[in-house]
Amino acid sequence: MKAGPAFVIGAALGYLLGTEKGRSQLDKARGWATETWNDPRVQEKVSDLSSGVGEFARAQSAAIKDRAGA
Repeated sequence: MKAGPAFVIGAALGYLLGTEKGRSQLDKARGWATETWNDPRVQEKVSDLSSGVGEFARAQSAAIKDRAGA
């Protein structure tokens, strides 16, 4: 029963990497992902999230130190 999903994944990877049409589809997906990542709106959200995570980590560092010392 567990071999079914593994077979499907293996077949999909074989298609993507082994055929010319599969490689063109993979290149198309890679181009779309690159364009999306380089979109200024996406980069703005990434920057906002990064600064938010940094602020959260700084705010929680005192609590973590207190728990570690107790």
